[in-house]
Amino acid sequence: MKNNKTLLEIKNLHTGFSINGQIYHAVDDVSFEIQEKEVICVVGESGCGKSVMSLSIMQLLPQENAKITKGEIRFNGMPLTNKTDKEMNNVRGKEISMIFQEPMTALNPVFTIGSQIQEVLHNHLDISKQAARKKSIALMKQVGISRPEKVVDEYPHQLSGGMRQRVMIAIAIALNPKLLIADEPTTALDVTVQAQILELLTSIQQEANTAIMLITHDLGVVAEMADSVMVMYAGQIVETSTTVELFSSPKHPYTEALLHSIPKMEEDVERLHTIGGIVPSLTSMPQVGCRFRDRCPKAFADCRSITPKLAPVGDGHLARCLLYHSCYPKQHRTAEEGVEK
Repeated sequence: MKNNKTLLEIKNLHTGFSINGQIYHAVDDVSFEIQEKEVICVVGESGCGKSVMSLSIMQLLPQENAKITKGEIRFNGMPLTNKTDKEMNNVRGKEISMIFQEPMTALNPVFTIGSQIQEVLHNHLDISKQAARKKSIALMKQVGISRPEKVVDEYPHQLSGGMRQRVMIAIAIALNPKLLIADEPTTALDVTVQAQILELLTSIQQEANTAIMLITHDLGVVAEMADSVMVMYAGQIVETSTTVELFSSPKHPYTEALLHSIPKMEEDVERLHTIGGIVPSLTSMPQVGCRFRDRCPKAFADCRSITPKLAPVGDGHLARCLLYHSCYPKQHRTAEEGVEK
């Protein structure tokens, strides 16, 4: 789904961590847009830079060793990268909200559920304690929490994982933000609760016209929710397209491998398909060539020496692979001679 108005625009984003005096980039030259009301899913293995990218948008990077070294982040045309923490506090919660991966660490264990929801309301609204408490109970009802009149006075440890995640969602939607960033919101939840949380996010998106950037490694979730998909590997976008196009015609070998790894009910196999190897670490990231080459079944010699660009491979479909570089000699785009590593 594409609308006329761009809500979030990211250009050439580089986010790095200082390790022993040297900067290593966890997010490397990332550019994309999110339109109003759009649901975009960001997929990839752990260590691909998905969460660091979301923290860069929120300006919540650990200040001691992480920073944006280059690039632009604009929300509704407003630049975010040059804002002070105080200025960003006016944006967080009100314009952009985030649901963090682990609610037990995101929620403060020494404060009641009600006080943590009310804090968001008091930070942005001129509202009485009584009105804030009433609004908190209404929000909990909205996200499907039973007995909210009692939960409002309880503490995070008294709730189940699914209930805590619902509290996080209540906090995130309290001020009707235009963009909701959800960082693997169903991690560590059982399948039934996962389905309920995803259904809740879908209803919020449809009722409030909120754009959602959903970070996940679950391609089933992507197929269910996303208008468009962005695949990340080793800090870079390697493919992006509409959801239908990505599932029907994946281009990058990494995307193909991810889709091939999904268990299929009709297959009678004893072992699941896996992707050999691991994502390169920050300190051993290849600076030249394709970063997926050592794990890629289609890699050829030049994948080590020529760095692929994110290039068009169809209408609105981009992929970062030499197999699709129009300027690259077609006779060399083959894996028949084997993988050179």
